[in-house]
Amino acid sequence: MTVKESTEIATASAVAKDEKQAPLLILPANWGGLPLNIYPLPSNEERGASHAVDPMLFLVLSGHSQRCYRYNTNIINLETKPGGIELKGHDYQREWARWDGTPGLTAGVKFTPSIVERLVKGVSDFDVATTFEFFDPKIEWFMHELLSEAQRGAPEGPLYAESLSCALIAYLGREHGHRKDYGQPSGGLSPVNRQRMIDYIEAHLGDELSVTVMAEEVGLSPHHFARCFTASFGTPPHRYILQRRIEAARKQLTLSSRTLADIALDLGFYSHTHFSRVFRQHTGVNPSSLRRRNCCEESPEDVFPQGAIQFQK
Repeated sequence: MTVKESTEIATASAVAKDEKQAPLLILPANWGGLPLNIYPLPSNEERGASHAVDPMLFLVLSGHSQRCYRYNTNIINLETKPGGIELKGHDYQREWARWDGTPGLTAGVKFTPSIVERLVKGVSDFDVATTFEFFDPKIEWFMHELLSEAQRGAPEGPLYAESLSCALIAYLGREHGHRKDYGQPSGGLSPVNRQRMIDYIEAHLGDELSVTVMAEEVGLSPHHFARCFTASFGTPPHRYILQRRIEAARKQLTLSSRTLADIALDLGFYSHTHFSRVFRQHTGVNPSSLRRRNCCEESPEDVFPQGAIQFQK
């Protein structure tokens, strides 16, 4: 059987849709990560041959079924249930399949060469070893974080999705790929580049920062930059930048009379509501409450004690 006689897996027309025939997942316009989508899990259905044009990763979100594949002339019986993961590399070409069970959903990431190379400079041959139905808590966490970030609309910009995608590529390349050099340990940024990053971030807190843009500032690929940044600062780029935005907001709330909306937009938050939610989530204090207490001449340290900010994302 030739590739021409089979269909590509996970095409745009195959995505899961709601009752109004709208896609269940639409990536935000500022999405900086790997292509991600949600696909229906077949039930009581038989399908013909299919193949992978680009490597793909699938995570079962819901549904439970028994599957039967004919793959490389062999019959493979599989059980599909939530948390199950499949990797389909360039060598994947299924001859026939049947599903029997309850319908469900699966999340899929496509490792498009141009996007992989943007995130990991010099890597244009990324591939994974085709592997059916296994469980890996790290991969499951990466997938749920990417899915959650997309469903939230990437409120902090492309930064978090880029960081997650770089880490996922490195992990898969190391644990399930044909090359093992994606995630080798590396040192931190040089002292000059570390200070350059501090100055750059402080000067651009109100901009839509991305791993790609910051990496270009120090001449690294996004993948290596994210690892070096974390080694230098002890925290990933997206978390460090959020911390600096919260600290800057705290100063403006206690030392200026600017409106919450102005502060939010000045520091890269999408709206007053987004700013208030993130500020409260990471400090336990509403911005308006901090300002009211400050107006009552209460010490900012009493309202917002040192070390109170907790960054968990």
